[in-house]
Amino acid sequence: MNKLFEVPYNFDESLISFYKKNKSYINFLYLPPYKDDLLNTRTSIETNSKGRCYMPQYRKEYEHHIEMILQAGLRYVILWQLPDSIISQKMLQYYCGLKTSGFIIGNDANARIIKTYDSRLLVIGSVVQRLGNNIKGKNLLYYDYVILYYVFNRSLDALKQLISIKDKIVIMPNTFCHIDCPSMHHWFPSKEKPFIKKKDCMVFTTPKDYIQKCGLILPEHLYLFDDYVRGYKLAGREFSTEVITYICDTYFNRKKSEDYLDVMVGKSLSSRFKEAFNKCSLYQYYNINSERILI
Repeated sequence: MNKLFEVPYNFDESLISFYKKNKSYINFLYLPPYKDDLLNTRTSIETNSKGRCYMPQYRKEYEHHIEMILQAGLRYVILWQLPDSIISQKMLQYYCGLKTSGFIIGNDANARIIKTYDSRLLVIGSVVQRLGNNIKGKNLLYYDYVILYYVFNRSLDALKQLISIKDKIVIMPNTFCHIDCPSMHHWFPSKEKPFIKKKDCMVFTTPKDYIQKCGLILPEHLYLFDDYVRGYKLAGREFSTEVITYICDTYFNRKKSEDYLDVMVGKSLSSRFKEAFNKCSLYQYYNINSERILI
């Protein structure tokens, strides 16, 4: 059985028709809450006229997109990821009224609140929780899925040790983030910490060891992870529809990555990825720093 994907929505209705055609690959769509309800990921891009993101400017417009998603027979969840934000009953009522299937959340308190409100709602632990060496002892009672931090993308051995909870595990294979990246400003920008290209953001600086610590899993290598995860989440709601559909088609069908790398990172960086894969076995490549992940 094929593993299902959590996929991004960028508020372009044309993307819905693509997802409808590929429904058999999709678990659900994920999208941010309405702009006035919560500061959320990529806010600075969404509100910047030069950015590629789009966010509905009126609530009725936002609700129209949700209606289109539901009419296509797709389900969606809401990103409620701010680590210190507690979801209110009013917000739960509003989004449940819009027939959300659940929430991607950033703390245990919200997991408990949402499941207490309605146990049928999906609760997904966001990557921002950075579940790592505490995952074995974490109480997952209120979680349907947890999205593991990128370091697990480079450690099959660590995933094998979590086999007892594999039905709750989701990983993000198409990330180009550094597995040890200390940066939070590009996920949750604010007036105090705006979205800027800081030196600690490995995606922008691409130091010499970037390839060896990048969390990317190539699409044709997903088979290595299938036995140890419930499914996959594809990043990219800040991308254009053309790029999102290209990523989804590549990963849904597990296509060879030669063209994919050239398109996504350019030929120069792509050649460095290919060189890294040629230097070792796949098992070695996907076990970078694995000995320290589950301490």
